Amino acid sequence: MSRIFRMLVLPGMLLLATLTPADGQSRAPQRQTRGSQAKRSTADRRSVTLSGSDRQRALDGLPDIRTFMKQPSDRFLVDLDVVRTGHPYKGRRAQKPHTGGHVYFTSLTRPLPASRPRAFPAIYAVADGVISRIDYAFKLREMYEPALKRRVANRRYGIGLRFATMDGEPVDMHYSIEPFIDPEDDRFYEPFIRVRIGQRVKRGDVIAHMYLPENRQLASKSHIHFNLIGGGNRSFMAPAIFDRNITRRFQLTWDRFGFDGDQQIPACMGYRLTPEENPFGTGAQQKL
Repeated sequence: MSRIFRMLVLPGMLLLATLTPADGQSRAPQRQTRGSQAKRSTADRRSVTLSGSDRQRALDGLPDIRTFMKQPSDRFLVDLDVVRTGHPYKGRRAQKPHTGGHVYFTSLTRPLPASRPRAFPAIYAVADGVISRIDYAFKLREMYEPALKRRVANRRYGIGLRFATMDGEPVDMHYSIEPFIDPEDDRFYEPFIRVRIGQRVKRGDVIAHMYLPENRQLASKSHIHFNLIGGGNRSFMAPAIFDRNITRRFQLTWDRFGFDGDQQIPACMGYRLTPEENPFGTGAQQKL
């Protein structure tokens, strides 16, 4: 399919937007820092990532990931009192591996309209860093939902927070925000995102809000998948950067999710990890 390239001049910047014929009527993407690039497709995804010199500048002042072994973060990605259940990162050596932790949310007293995004649960920066990626719409596979007796589409949104380095390469906290619906509008989640690409944030800043569908059955499936991505190979790694208080409080929310087969998982953010899944380079770990 041929593409149409259009030059957009905004105050203080020059942006090259790539438009397919299908989205040629869409308005221009949100303002970006110089050098960032928009990658758009209404069919599958609409994402923005750092590129060029911005990618290198984003590393300035970031600590080595091993710093978090002695100085872990005391800010979880959401308020723990709104977490209904969840589970840690389940490594490749687990019986049922899963490349990310999950948090599921307590039911709202009553459904909220999407027109009130800031009334939904807050999502926080877990450390000081730079917003390295924003997914405004990202289509995942459909799944059969027994309670609804039909297949349910899942178009998520998400954020990448670049907060550390590993041997000179970036490490990002990956927030995959999954309301378990397809709003059939790739701009639906924009009001729920509070940051822009290249923005520097502080630990505890609100970077987004968690949309929970009005349908309670779907809201019970809504969750955030979180993990680290880093190193030269951009490997998926356990998000083991939180202090013991957070880790223990998070474990208290686990129910059936806190098991690997018939084995109860101890308090941790990463379970049965291979060396590649351990962000601190200390080899394979039973828990981290």
